[in-house]
Amino acid sequence: MMGVELVPCASEATWERRLKELPGATVFHRFAWLKLVAHLSGSELRLYEISDGAKKVGLFPLFFFRRGAAKLAASPPPLAATPYLGPVAPTEVVAGALEAAALEAKRLSAVYLEFRIAQRLEPGKIKACGFEVEPRSTFVLDLRAGADALWSQFLDSSCRRAIRKAQKSGVEIEEASLAEIVEPYYHMAQEVFSKYHRPPPLSMEQYRQIAETLEAAPLAKVFVARCQGKLLSAGIFPFDEQSVYYLDGVSTESGLAMRPNNLLHWEVICWATRCGIQRYDMVGAGVAGVARFKRSFGPEEVPYTYCFRSLTPWAGLARQAYALFAPAGRMVRYFLQSRRRDS
Repeated sequence: MMGVELVPCASEATWERRLKELPGATVFHRFAWLKLVAHLSGSELRLYEISDGAKKVGLFPLFFFRRGAAKLAASPPPLAATPYLGPVAPTEVVAGALEAAALEAKRLSAVYLEFRIAQRLEPGKIKACGFEVEPRSTFVLDLRAGADALWSQFLDSSCRRAIRKAQKSGVEIEEASLAEIVEPYYHMAQEVFSKYHRPPPLSMEQYRQIAETLEAAPLAKVFVARCQGKLLSAGIFPFDEQSVYYLDGVSTESGLAMRPNNLLHWEVICWATRCGIQRYDMVGAGVAGVARFKRSFGPEEVPYTYCFRSLTPWAGLARQAYALFAPAGRMVRYFLQSRRRDS
């Protein structure tokens, strides 16, 4: 770990070529997705190769952005439609890569950095590098058994009943272009988040940026549920050779009684098994109501790594204050915006 360092990556072509050689790389590490993250978060993207002193052993994307006067670093940045990033490297090198990233962030005047990494890393090794670690988990469904076995052995009875109800109600699932449905998609997002008295985490313009990226590169599927032509729900599902991810989903309150979301996710599972994809990461397990829905498909709750490090003493205090007051601030902004729309 003493010899691990970050070396600037020479080019986009070098990044993509090296990425194909590394186990553990995800769709979110693709250069096209990284550019999308930079746009969504207003960040500066820097690409690094990881060297162990003798050879190049991995890749590390870092994003630099500002919050007020403070410069921060992350991989991925918050609210950038990306659940995980961080280094792609052998497990024994990752802790050293995080320490090297902290040195690089400090060199570039960042005061704080954080990482969300799909694999679970040993907390003791991460803490030994000066990072704090918070427990996080997601739901992962193993798809290798095939759709028939998943239906009979994994899905609970309530989920199967909901899928049958959707089918009997005439709900149909189809693939769609996000660019063609972006406006109704965003309006459904507004409806979903209005229940929590907050706007959607992504704006209409950001959904358009996602749509443009997906038009240019096959990084994700978009599936929709309709009944008699009416759009009831939709979701965005990035995928690579190993995994498909539930990145984002929206629905209409009026259509929920027909249980379109159960059928939507079941059709995603069937599509993925036909493609030979082995894992369905449903992304996140922290919201109780959503977690109950995800559990009904029979996934395993799997930990992932969330770690952060303050590079100055005041940055740690600022992080605590932000965690305390940011939710209230979002709610106040939502009510002010709602009043302006209604006036």
